[in-house]
Amino acid sequence: MLRLIFVPALGLALSVALAAQTPPAQTPPAQAPAAPRPAGQPPATPRPAARPAATTLSFQLTDALGAPLPEVQVTTQSPVARDGVTGSDGSLRFANMRAGTYRVRFARTGSITLERDVTVRAGESLAVDVSLSPAPLAAKAPEPMKPAAPEPSTKALPPPGEPKVTAIPAFLEKNFIGRDPRKESDLGCTPTATATLHQLREAWLNHTHDDADEWIYVVAGEGTLRIGTADQRVTAGTFSLVPHTIGHALLPSGRNPLIVISVLSGPPCAGPK
Repeated sequence: MLRLIFVPALGLALSVALAAQTPPAQTPPAQAPAAPRPAGQPPATPRPAARPAATTLSFQLTDALGAPLPEVQVTTQSPVARDGVTGSDGSLRFANMRAGTYRVRFARTGSITLERDVTVRAGESLAVDVSLSPAPLAAKAPEPMKPAAPEPSTKALPPPGEPKVTAIPAFLEKNFIGRDPRKESDLGCTPTATATLHQLREAWLNHTHDDADEWIYVVAGEGTLRIGTADQRVTAGTFSLVPHTIGHALLPSGRNPLIVISVLSGPPCAGPK
C-alpha cells in the first residue's frame, strides 16, 4: 500500500511504498547425515518376523462310563497324516499340526470304531474329548453235541490153538537156507499170531504190516534193522518190536546169513509157508 510521509527538515513529502510484509516460508531443517559405519563392521541384521504359535491337537479318550480308555489307535488324514496310541490315562497329543479340517479315526479292540471331523486353526491348540461305546458281543455258536463214548469191547478171544515147541538149532539143520537168497519157514500159529523163521542172504526190503505188530529176534548172523529212517545194528540175541503201519527193513551183512524169528501179533494164523 502507498503511504505519504512529511519530513519537516526537507520540506519534502516522500511517498514510500510499503509492501505488506509476508513472513518467509520456513524451510525444514536438513536431516543430519547418518553416521558412517566403522570399517569391518557387518551391516545390521533385520529382525525376523514373529512366528505364529505352534498348533497342538490333543485327544482324551474315555469309555461310556467316563473312565480313561488306553490303547486307542488314533489316525488323522490330510492336511497332515499322523497316528498314535493313547496311553494309560487315555490321552494322546499331536504337536506341530497345520491349520485345516482333519478326518480323525478312533479304533480299539472291544469298542465301536468312530470317525470325526476336527477343524484346527492356525496358532491355536485344540483339545478334543471322545467317548467310545463298547462293541456288541458276538453270539456264541452252540457247541456241537459230543458223540457218546463207545462202550468197551467185550469181544472174547477165539479158541486157543494147539501148543507147540520147536528146537531152533535142530530145525535149522533140516531147513537151512543153503545158497538161496532168502528162505521162510513156519514155526507155529494161533488165531491171533504167526511165528516165522526168516533166513536172509539178501536184504528184506522196506515193508509194513497194517494190522499187526511184529516182534523180531535175531538167532544168528548180523546186520541192520531199519525202522523208518533209523538204523539199528543187530546181532545174535537182539530183540526188537516194530509197531504196525511202521515201515522197516532187514539188511544182512557178512558171509553168513542173517537168521531171525518174526512173530506177527494180531492177524489170525496164515498156515504153513
